Amino acid sequence: MQVKDMTIEQLRDLIRHTVEQCLEEYFGDPDSGLEVKEEVKQKLLESLKRKQAEESGIQKELKLKLCQPVIPQPKRSILELEGLGKEIWNGIDAGEYVNQERDSWNG
Repeated sequence: MQVKDMTIEQLRDLIRHTVEQCLEEYFGDPDSGLEVKEEVKQKLLESLKRKQAEESGIQKELKLKLCQPVIPQPKRSILELEGLGKEIWNGIDAGEYVNQERDSWNG
């Protein structure tokens, strides 16, 4: 198959595979053939266990918060706002105020 016949995805895969091969040839695995010391293995395992314990602690906390019963809130009405701030309008004629606002729209 020629490059001109490839889809974009096929070309990306070819490039990715070629780059991976080149990197492997140049750098290889510097630890290839070496054994991990037992004490290093133990430290890694302990670190992994601590991390898993932390994650499970977070998961437990999240589960507790998500599983708490939902306390239903009383339904509210917009009518509860009736009269709120009415003291601001003391001494102001509502019709006159609206007419002034409308006049300001037209410049």
